[in-house]
Amino acid sequence: MTKRIELVDAIRGFALFGILLVHALEQFDLANYPEATGVLAELNIIIRKVVFFIFASKAYSIFSIMFGFSFFIQLNNREVKGEDFRLRFVWRLVILFIIGYIFSLFYIGEILTIFALLGLILVPMYKLKTPFLIILGVLFTIQIPTLYNLFISFTDNAFVHKNSWHHWALVSKTFMEGSFFDVVNFNSINGHLAKWQFMINTNRYIQMIGLFIVGLLLGRFKYFKNIDKHKKITLKVLMVCGLLALVFHYVPLSFQESTFSKVQIDLLNQLFSSYFNFVFTFFIIALFIVIYTSIFQKAKSSILINYGRMSLTNYVVQALFGTIFFYGYGFAMYKYFGATMCFLYGITFFVLQGFFCKFWLKHFYYGPLEWVWRAFTLMDFKLKFRKIN
Repeated sequence: MTKRIELVDAIRGFALFGILLVHALEQFDLANYPEATGVLAELNIIIRKVVFFIFASKAYSIFSIMFGFSFFIQLNNREVKGEDFRLRFVWRLVILFIIGYIFSLFYIGEILTIFALLGLILVPMYKLKTPFLIILGVLFTIQIPTLYNLFISFTDNAFVHKNSWHHWALVSKTFMEGSFFDVVNFNSINGHLAKWQFMINTNRYIQMIGLFIVGLLLGRFKYFKNIDKHKKITLKVLMVCGLLALVFHYVPLSFQESTFSKVQIDLLNQLFSSYFNFVFTFFIIALFIVIYTSIFQKAKSSILINYGRMSLTNYVVQALFGTIFFYGYGFAMYKYFGATMCFLYGITFFVLQGFFCKFWLKHFYYGPLEWVWRAFTLMDFKLKFRKIN
């Protein structure tokens, strides 16, 4: 068994923690809070702003980078043994899509089916020369569709850019008032249409491919394997991305005082928001690496490492339980939980999952879904699962 890179597991665990907090605050896409007053109302606003500022879009971006990195590691490890794993990886994505689609019947916001579909583009990229990969990575992250619309808006005064969100019209109502079968029926088709509408309207799918490529390149450069040798690079990324994040965050504040039209301001805000999320993602990763390598590297049983090793299982379980907890067909806690309580719910659930992961990995080599995914990928159902003490 190939030795795991624990830093990568820790980063993946941290990203999943962020995803859990965002989803909890969104009540797993239900987003219907009870009224609050006084200090609690102010606290709800602060918590939402802080959590969304740090994790919204960024946690999934980190997860996307780790996906691209894992792709490289799997193909490279097999290549060293003289095997071409590309077709097997395509099959692996098919398995992920099946798992994701079943999961999507319960939770509209799952990302597994999107990873499975977009991940296919990595397969022909694996053998590309590094300069071509870098160029493709840049093209996929600079938001070409938004730049094109922005250019048109400056050349055609009659240009109108308006995204449709009609597939989201019944989302909250279905999750609040619908039965379990109503939710499953809605999610089976309309849920996917709504999800892709969001991905296309925000151009998130394009940037996601760019982040996959970044992960692939990090694997090719052996960045995580030689993390101590890359301290200077990590610190440079931390400083440069921190400065760029400030620029992309504060420059849009001046647009309201400009002579730009509303369409142009909206497109500029979308563009700068995307750039901010992108550079802030790398700022977070660099900061995490600095803290981890300085303080927590010797903690081999870190909660984040264990959490990251079981990322697929944890991701599915947190959403399955979350939908039951918040949705109308379950405990309907959306009626009682504002942002503060949702935040505390997310923290509590993370800690409980963390303890479970520690217990589970003492007795098993893989998380339950990790074993299923790996066994079906290799079509080897004798794959070691339980540790024999």
